[in-house]
Amino acid sequence: MKNFFVFLLTLTFAWLAWLAWYPPATPNTTHSVRMALPNIEPLDAGPWRILTRRMVWKQAVDDMEKRLNEAGLTPEVIQTREPIELHAFDDPRSFSSFAAAGLAKEIWEKQGIDADIAKLEENNITTYKVTLGRFYLTEYAERMQEELKKSQQAYTYERRTTELPSYRFVFPAMSKNEAAILWKRLENIGIADPVIIQQREFEKLYGNKSANLSNK
Repeated sequence: MKNFFVFLLTLTFAWLAWLAWYPPATPNTTHSVRMALPNIEPLDAGPWRILTRRMVWKQAVDDMEKRLNEAGLTPEVIQTREPIELHAFDDPRSFSSFAAAGLAKEIWEKQGIDADIAKLEENNITTYKVTLGRFYLTEYAERMQEELKKSQQAYTYERRTTELPSYRFVFPAMSKNEAAILWKRLENIGIADPVIIQQREFEKLYGNKSANLSNK
């Protein structure tokens, strides 16, 4: 009997050692990260409104409108003027002629930096500056700063708040179920984190602007 238990114990250790070297296979699955529909259950019943996040770049507005139209959606647009944080990069020099500014612009562009020339008027004196980018998202500004550091050329950075036109696409009032379906549909066509709010909250925020809704 003793020999049997010794044999059984030896067999058990051998089995555990085999598992350590050859663990059970697991399925090779991938999980996509998707946004979760905001929890609107605790709130009162609708009607509900869905609108996109604020956009200040007109090209982005036009691109999103095209994507929505291709999906068969024709929301209206709210245009407002809002204080927006601006990240500004510039060449620190001031140039007395457009030609001199143009030479500096070419040097920046050879470094792979997009540049423009700005004309300034002060006390009847005209000067020119080379601008290196205006960004409204901190993420993009940080990327630009890394590129400028690589160029090893002097530049200035200024963060300021300025009032600019902003745009939001807004959909008609709908029931909670309709809003949930539309929210998911927008997610599926790549619209980043659309906002879903109750109609009464929408009226508080945009009631005085909703009369000026347009289809662009």
